[in-house]
Amino acid sequence: MKVSIIGASLGGLFTAYHLAREGVEVELYERSSVLGLPSRTLIVTDKLNEILGFVPEEAIINRIRNIEIFSKTKCVRIELSNPDLVIERERLIKLLGHLAGEAGAHIHLGYQFEGFFRIGKKVAINLRDLKTGKTFTLLSDILVGADGASSAVARAISYDGHYPTTLLQARVSFSGERSLDTCQVWFDPDYTKYFFWSIPECAEFSTIGLIADDDRQARVGLEAFLKERGLKPLEFQGAKVPLYQFNRLHDGEGLGQGIFLVGDAAAQVKVSTVGGVVTGLCGAKMLARAILNGEDYQRQLRGLKLELDLHLLIRSILNRFTNEDYDELLERVNGRLKGVFERWTRDELRSFFLSLILTEPRLIQLGLKTILRSIIPKISF
Repeated sequence: MKVSIIGASLGGLFTAYHLAREGVEVELYERSSVLGLPSRTLIVTDKLNEILGFVPEEAIINRIRNIEIFSKTKCVRIELSNPDLVIERERLIKLLGHLAGEAGAHIHLGYQFEGFFRIGKKVAINLRDLKTGKTFTLLSDILVGADGASSAVARAISYDGHYPTTLLQARVSFSGERSLDTCQVWFDPDYTKYFFWSIPECAEFSTIGLIADDDRQARVGLEAFLKERGLKPLEFQGAKVPLYQFNRLHDGEGLGQGIFLVGDAAAQVKVSTVGGVVTGLCGAKMLARAILNGEDYQRQLRGLKLELDLHLLIRSILNRFTNEDYDELLERVNGRLKGVFERWTRDELRSFFLSLILTEPRLIQLGLKTILRSIIPKISF
């Protein structure tokens, strides 16, 4: 069996690694001429170690043991049972690329996907060598699109794409007034319906960023945030992140036999925090298992889909929050909910969602209030 993967993303490389180590012929094609670029600082839960099956020490630049969350008038400090990991994306991609290569996968850089057609049960894939400009066609049993939020493979199977949001962050000099093991998060719906964050990388630098609906909103919001705190950006890092939607976990399987999507190409992103590293790697592991065992990929994804559905439910409510709502939320978190957030990670929402409601039933009241207010805006709650 031959599997062709388009895109040297985390999901693409992890899929290649799992398939190649089981003896599958894997050819991976990446448009960029350098593996891992552009570099970007990420923060993920320690569920990453569980999904990978090892601790990626080469990619970890810091560990976060506390998260301080701010609204306009409230603050809560979460002491994590298991520290979050600050990851350098380029290092993690190169690590997975090395593992995939050692397992037997062939990684080709500087090749652009141009489309595909079918020849019997085979998939004929058109590629362009960006160095020479020449195009060629190769035959494969399976085509995997792992080429990010603007997936060319997804477009080729007549899917219009995902609704993207903008992630923008800046590296700044680290403030000695803060602890190196503490990440900070601010809710400010006047600038973004998502949030701002500050992630310490090391004793010299930290990363400050936000998520916004578009590039302009992200730039205006981040520049205002930095100016208010007297911080000067040393460099900017940005990305487009696809937003998962209810009932639309696009794995590609239903769109054509032998064609699959994984990671950002499949919008395997938890939209409460707009994070897709752990969930994308989960999708890759499930895809590899489905291919190796001849199983249904969509069935494999059921647990992941439920996790992402719950995150989307929370995001749909948070998008309606005012400053006063966030004040009330943090007041609740600072009470009986604090232990729940300290014990569980944001990649385990399926496991503790019911505990959230049972521990603090007034969360339902808060959520319903924001939904009703958006439906009937003239009514005061």
